[in-house]
Amino acid sequence: MIDVPEAEAAIAAIIETASDTGELNRGIISAAYLNLDTVVESALKKGADANYVDPETGFCALHIAIGANNFPLTRILVEDANASFFPDRFGRWPSLIAAECEVDEQLTDYVAEQEARFLKQDRSA
Repeated sequence: MIDVPEAEAAIAAIIETASDTGELNRGIISAAYLNLDTVVESALKKGADANYVDPETGFCALHIAIGANNFPLTRILVEDANASFFPDRFGRWPSLIAAECEVDEQLTDYVAEQEARFLKQDRSA
């Protein structure tokens, strides 16, 4: 069993002392899995890539936040970090992840709206 406060301190320390973007990116994934919103924000401020895809799972922080029903973290990633909407390694778009994970209606609606807005912008560029 994971001791979340201990894990949070360890991940925060890794992010604080990270010497390269790779460490920050791995840290943002770990923090997203543990719903450590403030640690994710710290990693983003230090230069972590909001769109980094974990090579082991095929997920980015946005996929993880949505699957965990973490609306605050999803908003941080979309609104503050400008996270992109794209399918995970299994071809699931964020809206499908929301549906499969049966997240709250508020998060489902938000993801659907933001994904549609992203795709509309992408086509017009």
